[in-house]
Amino acid sequence: MKLLARIRNLVQFQLEQFILRGPLSRLMVIALAMALIALGAGLLVYNAPTVQDYDDPWTAIWWAFLRLTDSGYLGDDEGSVLRVVSTLLTVAGVVLFVGALIATMTQWLNDTIETLEAGYTPIAKNNHVLILGWNNRTAAMVEDLVQSEGRVARFLSRHGGRSLHIVILAERVTPALAQEIRDKLGRGFDMRRITLRSGTPLRLDHLRRVDYQHAAVILLPTREFEAGSAPDELTIKTLMSAAHPDDDIEAADMPLVVAEIFDADRLETARRAYPGPAEFIGTPQIISRLLAQNTRHRGLSSVYNELLGGAGQQIYVRECPSLEGRRLADIAACFDQAVLLGVAHHGRLDALYANNEQTVAAADRLAFIAREFEDCTPTREPESNAAGRIHAASDTEVEARRRRVLVLGWNQKVPSLLAEFDAYTRERVEVDVFSLLAVDERETILRRKGVMLNHARVRHIEGDLTSHYEMTRLDVSGYDSIVLVASDWLGSADAADARMLLGYLVLSQVLENVETKPAVVVESMSTDNANLFDQANVERLVSPDLQASMLTQVALRRELHWVLEELFSAGGAEIEFRHIDRLGLADTSESFDTLRRARAAHGEVLLGTLHRSDESMPRLLLNPEDKQAPIALSARDELVVLAIG
Repeated sequence: MKLLARIRNLVQFQLEQFILRGPLSRLMVIALAMALIALGAGLLVYNAPTVQDYDDPWTAIWWAFLRLTDSGYLGDDEGSVLRVVSTLLTVAGVVLFVGALIATMTQWLNDTIETLEAGYTPIAKNNHVLILGWNNRTAAMVEDLVQSEGRVARFLSRHGGRSLHIVILAERVTPALAQEIRDKLGRGFDMRRITLRSGTPLRLDHLRRVDYQHAAVILLPTREFEAGSAPDELTIKTLMSAAHPDDDIEAADMPLVVAEIFDADRLETARRAYPGPAEFIGTPQIISRLLAQNTRHRGLSSVYNELLGGAGQQIYVRECPSLEGRRLADIAACFDQAVLLGVAHHGRLDALYANNEQTVAAADRLAFIAREFEDCTPTREPESNAAGRIHAASDTEVEARRRRVLVLGWNQKVPSLLAEFDAYTRERVEVDVFSLLAVDERETILRRKGVMLNHARVRHIEGDLTSHYEMTRLDVSGYDSIVLVASDWLGSADAADARMLLGYLVLSQVLENVETKPAVVVESMSTDNANLFDQANVERLVSPDLQASMLTQVALRRELHWVLEELFSAGGAEIEFRHIDRLGLADTSESFDTLRRARAAHGEVLLGTLHRSDESMPRLLLNPEDKQAPIALSARDELVVLAIG
């Protein structure tokens, strides 16, 4: 009995394995079952003593097969034996031929559609924009690409493409991803321009799935909110995988890669990992610099949000052949609809007025602030006497005083933030870092990242920013500025914002009875949540949107990276404010052109004005359309300038 049971189990197991191989195996089992039933029923009626209608067994088997596959023959049979057998055959046919066959084909069709929707099939595209990985910024990056029509058109013309097509490689494609993009784009959503594929950029076969070798540009954002993740290690591994194409391609012909690098020490390593054209953006360093600058200049977040937010004024670079050989200082007044920032060449930006003898060479591209790319064309002749008004001295107004800053929370940007505070050698900066992360662990992280604090005084305090009791122990009234950073150890941007919102409410409660409230700078993870920080003394930076904008802008025009590095990196030109009352211009009306010439005399580029008549709603005016129209200035207003460091 044991042997029979084992044989039965063996046959059952082999049949099970055969059925699970796929739809073809299931169809073969169904066909075999039908053949056996038709064979058995045909031989039965052929050998039945009361049935004399069949000359040979094959005719009887064919009779049984017809009854098994088509119930319409049921009424043609005569005699009790034939009717009983044909009835059983018809019922078996409904179960096997109709039921099992249709079920198998339906399951196969559903599986095929699910496989196609899951994005496992390879694509064949040319000059597409490839985004490797899905995170909290991917939908914003797609939105920036779709909305940047002019830049996209110029980008495609340089690569020989005709229309924008975005390919996204996500760990697992689900309907939720497509819906998130649909919600982000609204009416601008067109699924024909967006392709989702499942896979990981760490595997070369998955990179081939998205035809990475024929992409015009590859965007590689980091994955911040993954527990225990090492974003730079994953980025460099992806770069190494992409560096080994199937075909023998020259390095210069490989796709342009625009990648984020969290640790500045790994920038050179990343460059060695990918031999092709690449731009590596230290977005954490840039965001940290923006946070630090906002503690020095209230209202600066509005400038950053406009320049990097994708709406209003933006940064452009373009060639101006008609100005070749001219001194950079002489052509500053040539543009009625744009503000000249400097010249981008050789991987860097030389800011306007940094060198009075700087000339525009044949391969140089000029950098501007403008509303449209077409606005960056010269409309006036250069002023040959402009250099006579320029000298190296600058009446910078950053006072050498003691400043106290409180940083609430901890994430991977905080080491860069502390290094930025340490770079302000003209000020005495004291920074307290309040977080649940153990002090010894923070100090270990700083040492491993090579952050040596020589000037700023940094004190680490352990505590919970969501605890009212622990926050009251800090004496927040003694700080000039408070910076709230999103914790990236919670696993998602939404969880980070939720915790920070709770901490913000606790901080607001603690500050209720403080007469002179410190400036509060908040790093939000979502545009939707940014509106919840609605107090007059609060400035908001939506870091995912800023990071997404930087990546997409550089992808469409890589020279923009040189401009961003100069404007938003330590040691470069800085965007600063100049108080109207200190300049003796209070209660006057001056044109933008007049103010531009006055700041040019101090080696500064005038970008616009910040009007603070309503402190809760300051009004920023960058690059006014009519530069000759008078601008009413009050004592509280400020000039927005680009100052040479």
